[in-house]
Amino acid sequence: MRTRKINKMRVAALLVILLNVVTGADCKQGQEPTNEKGPAAGEVRTQTNAQTKANVQTFVTYKYIDPMTGMEAFRLLVPKGWHAEGKITWSENPALPAQARFRFSNPKDTEEFNIFPTQSYFWTNNQMFLSTNPPGTLRFGTLVLRPIDLHTAFVQVIIPHVRSGVNGVRITEEKEVVELARLARGQPVQGVHSSAQGGKIRIQYSENGRPMEEVMYAAVNQFVTYMPGSALTGNYFINYWYIDYVFSFKAQKGKLDSQAKVFQTMVYSLKVNPRWFAKVANIRDMMAQRVIRGIKTIGHIALLLWPGNVSGV
Repeated sequence: MRTRKINKMRVAALLVILLNVVTGADCKQGQEPTNEKGPAAGEVRTQTNAQTKANVQTFVTYKYIDPMTGMEAFRLLVPKGWHAEGKITWSENPALPAQARFRFSNPKDTEEFNIFPTQSYFWTNNQMFLSTNPPGTLRFGTLVLRPIDLHTAFVQVIIPHVRSGVNGVRITEEKEVVELARLARGQPVQGVHSSAQGGKIRIQYSENGRPMEEVMYAAVNQFVTYMPGSALTGNYFINYWYIDYVFSFKAQKGKLDSQAKVFQTMVYSLKVNPRWFAKVANIRDMMAQRVIRGIKTIGHIALLLWPGNVSGV
């Protein structure tokens, strides 16, 4: 199982700046807003069309303390007075032991910056595996599902899941984002064949009677490993694939583009604690090794039950 070393939330932040996207926090468990400012951010000045006088947007630092590890996971600047909701959730899924879901929103208006959880999946052409764990079931904590392309991921998974309560969803723009695909694919790893699609989609819809716009980013990446056959099967592959790097910017229709500098300041300031990320990677590797030991044990049992070189049960 491939250890992915790219920090998703940080990559998402950098992507927005690279691509020139034009599209105090509440204190809850694990959340620590402060008034800390830095020379690169703390105030953002925006120019109005009707005035020459600059408007000043003040930002405060938001920190998230992961209750599971007791460590700061990340921090970023948010506009003063905005609300922060969300948490990092831990699970027994070795492909994705920690997931993040956060929403930063303006309580006086409709602007939002969202970070959505990654979805992990497993697929194979090993019919014995699929007979034990058919599509729709969990294999070692990961949902078994045939891979889909990015457009299908947007329209059948992401939008229905995160915007289930809205009406009249309409796609107004859909573009490939080559840099996102490249980063989602990651660095070459020996024995792993990686591929990825990256892109963005702009949608309009009605929410509580109000017309809204939202730009969503996402990637679908696949990591395929070819495995030697056993006493029960021929050669086969296993594919861990993800709907990944999902984040969005949202505002009332007609206001989204004017908030570009606010959103850019937020994502540019997002910094993940490398000590916390190393902890996640270490736990993921330990869980993966446990799964690998389980697979080897199953193989040894199969050889005891069906000795000899047989092609099927």
